[in-house]
Amino acid sequence: MATEFENAVSARKAKLQALQRELAEKGARFIHVHMPEINGVFRSKTTPFKLSYNGDALNGILYCVAHSDGNPMPVPVFPGPISSDDNGYPNIMALPDPATVRQHGWDPRFASVILNSFMLDGRRCGLDPRAILQDQEDRARKLGFEPIFALEYEFGIFHADHDLMRAGRYRELKPWGHSFVNYDLVRSADYQGFMAEFIERLASVNIGVASVVTEYGYGMYEFALAPKPALEAADDAMRAKLHLRELCAERNMVATFMTRFQTPGRESACGGHHHQSLWRDGKNAFAAGANKLSEVAQHYLAGLLTRLPESHLLFRPTVNSYRRLDRGAWSPEDASWGYENRTAAVRAITTPTADAARFEHRVPGADINPYLSIAAMLAAGLDGLEEKMALEPAAPGNPASLNRPALSRTLKGSIERFAASAFIDRVFGPEFKSHYAMSRQAEIDAFDSWMAAQITDFEFQRYFIGT
Repeated sequence: MATEFENAVSARKAKLQALQRELAEKGARFIHVHMPEINGVFRSKTTPFKLSYNGDALNGILYCVAHSDGNPMPVPVFPGPISSDDNGYPNIMALPDPATVRQHGWDPRFASVILNSFMLDGRRCGLDPRAILQDQEDRARKLGFEPIFALEYEFGIFHADHDLMRAGRYRELKPWGHSFVNYDLVRSADYQGFMAEFIERLASVNIGVASVVTEYGYGMYEFALAPKPALEAADDAMRAKLHLRELCAERNMVATFMTRFQTPGRESACGGHHHQSLWRDGKNAFAAGANKLSEVAQHYLAGLLTRLPESHLLFRPTVNSYRRLDRGAWSPEDASWGYENRTAAVRAITTPTADAARFEHRVPGADINPYLSIAAMLAAGLDGLEEKMALEPAAPGNPASLNRPALSRTLKGSIERFAASAFIDRVFGPEFKSHYAMSRQAEIDAFDSWMAAQITDFEFQRYFIGT
């Protein structure tokens, strides 16, 4: 019997061969090969243009790397089930997805492609975030629905100073632009030209941008992507972040998707809101009129909220994520919802037209892995549909008084709920659940080790003359 890898090669080979010929004729000379790792960024290499339709080797350690390769602690990797001292950190296998091949309009010498990963015995890699999301997209389609998602990212842009960055002195970087005003077209002289170039670059790789705006905070901006089917929406989100960073680097600037880089209570934090709906037979299955939800929408939303506390780790995955958690700053603290309610976890949008009906999941920060966050949301919503979960009443305003299930306020608490979840086990698999929980614990351990080596400003101000 053929392995999953062999079946994938058979299904993709002809298309990859055709794309190889087509793009070579159009001038492609190099290709960026992207592997999405669990921290929500691409690990990429550049090669002479070739689509490896028979597969290629992939360094399995890329699923075990820490954020920023461990900086500022000297622990770049954590041990995982596919790559550790016990097995010698082996390669696994990868195969390009022909649906993700793009030639870059701003420099046609370059193309790019996104990989899926497989084990050496031909099994699908249980840590492949794209495959996990594909499972849930397939599940929705078997139920007769097309899941549509659109992500919006808040982020910071700063003038690059490589000496400061190498020294870890990111606080001293100067933000791009002279004001912190929302929806401002003249924050800097080159703002409009920069964003026009960003939109055009994304359009050339088939990524639509709904809008770009300045956000509340020095150096704070936001882009919102056009809606796409679930897996494509996640691919778009990953590529949009990368291409923004490339554009910044060309202008000696640097972008950050760290959720909070200003002190809490000052300026804004970086959200990563997820807009979502289900479509059936070309129509929005959530639509029922202004301030109304269809039966499909009610069950889907009930599932989103029911599974939210145990999947919270995927929406707030870093130590820094929890500095954003603040209802007063429109960053939700519980599993609540409301019509056009930005203080709730899920904002139900039902206007101006039926086609616009959707849910905005406001919990995630900009530091998410979009494959994992979308997979968790979609799986939760489909659970709600299949189990016909009942929906709690909408919060008319601030939901604090409604006693909805609270979300963990710490990374440790989120790990514990995630690790105990039968839902996570079923959707992501026990191998992924164990590996991801281990990766998040490694973040806590690194932070605690770093803190133990510091004498903080708090200690000096409290004890220097007070003892």
